[in-house]
Amino acid sequence: MSNRLQAFVILVFSLMLVPAAYAGTDTASCMTCHGSMQGTIEKAPGVTVNVHIDQEKFQNSVHSFLDCVSCHKSFTLQPHKKPSASVDPSIARLAQKISSKSKVDPVAQASCSECHADIYKAYTKSVHGKNVMRKKSSDGPVCTSCHGSPHYIQAKSSPESRVHHLSVVKTCGSCHEEEKMAEKYGFSPLVMERYLESFHGRKLALGHSGAPSCSSCHGAHGVKGQKDAASPVVGTNKIATCEKCHSGATEKFVAAITHQPLHPIAHWSEIALIVLTLSVFIFIVIHVLLDIYADIRDRLFRKGSNHE
Repeated sequence: MSNRLQAFVILVFSLMLVPAAYAGTDTASCMTCHGSMQGTIEKAPGVTVNVHIDQEKFQNSVHSFLDCVSCHKSFTLQPHKKPSASVDPSIARLAQKISSKSKVDPVAQASCSECHADIYKAYTKSVHGKNVMRKKSSDGPVCTSCHGSPHYIQAKSSPESRVHHLSVVKTCGSCHEEEKMAEKYGFSPLVMERYLESFHGRKLALGHSGAPSCSSCHGAHGVKGQKDAASPVVGTNKIATCEKCHSGATEKFVAAITHQPLHPIAHWSEIALIVLTLSVFIFIVIHVLLDIYADIRDRLFRKGSNHE
């Protein structure tokens, strides 16, 4: 066999092997199984994973352009073997730091930092990030705690997004309205309830896009603790925060913006005003009904008199 023929055979054989080598790394290959599989598997005691991936929802997500191994970096071409592919040391270190919270695939969770480096930098300095990465607590949130499954994340502007302006309160409330969390970390268990009762909360509930939600005042990825001097809602920082919407805000003005329980006087005054308002409406309705009844009665009485 000539050298040219040998070279041609080797080239053809190599081209045949390349697709085979990458056949198991693209999204379509993974979806062959995960698009049809159903149910969950237990990865560790008390830790279950849903093996089904909704292909349509994934294609409509912001991550649809990524291959599975873009995030699941430790997986190899052998899906039934334990993940063993080499991972960048920086990703591996970050995965180790968040492993107390992300128990299924911390490498995939840490891979968010490749595309969202600035956000992850802010997160590591936040009260949430410190709780997970330094204190090794499973209470603090990671990316998926707020944004949901990475396979289905929607753009923030989408009403289906868990971090949409009108959905943020519900997302934050999944942790902040729990009594156990409130007792452990010293914040009011009624914080979400008080917000929803406030003018801001009621305005947001009506769908007003200009009404402030949790992240409008506290921030999002870089949330600071309630005792942190850098927090936008601590001390005089409140004034600058309120001035974003309320020009000329003063110290007295911002003192009224709080999640603390209402003062008893304000509480009972609110109830009295509600009762008074309802009473007026009920009185008007009854008065109108009695007036209609009297008019009908008089007409029938006059009609009866004319007949006689």
